[in-house]
Amino acid sequence: MRGSPVALAFAAVLALATAYGCSRSNGTEPPPRVALDAGTPVDLEVMAFLSEARSLHHEANLHEAARDDRAALASLDKLTKAPRPHPEKTIPEIEEVLADTYARIAEIRLRDGDTTGAAKDVEEGTKHAKDDSYFKGHLLEVGGIVQEARAAELTDAGKTADADDAKKRALALLHQAVEVQDKVIRASLGQDGGAP
Repeated sequence: MRGSPVALAFAAVLALATAYGCSRSNGTEPPPRVALDAGTPVDLEVMAFLSEARSLHHEANLHEAARDDRAALASLDKLTKAPRPHPEKTIPEIEEVLADTYARIAEIRLRDGDTTGAAKDVEEGTKHAKDDSYFKGHLLEVGGIVQEARAAELTDAGKTADADDAKKRALALLHQAVEVQDKVIRASLGQDGGAP
């Protein structure tokens, strides 16, 4: 089952909501405005979006378990098209959920043999993961796997030169994925993120 990054993002704001609910004495206080990572405050609207995202990912889990990829894609597509709170701002938690959702959509499309659709989903997802993060690294990884599958298709079609180009793109994307994830790991360890 997928959705763990969505669950992690939701868990962070759920803790805020619980604290908010426990601290309200008369129900008249304004919603909490707590900044995660010193960025845009996470409020009830952002928590609502993340809760909606979590529900739609769980729907997709159930559809995938029933081997209904079309329904799983429909659930995830609802999320990519859902209204976003504070559209004038970039809210990291929302961007991360969307990046992860596009990666998951690409993986489902790839499993169904739609390499063209999967590549478009990876491209769309990268719009939501511009900075080095797990989410960007994961999209690069999925993009590499898509190019690997594309290379196999081209090889089967006898298009050797095009297949070789797709293999080169796959290797480049997978190498970038490793570099990004290495930076993420090194940053978590307090290291500079440079080469060893």
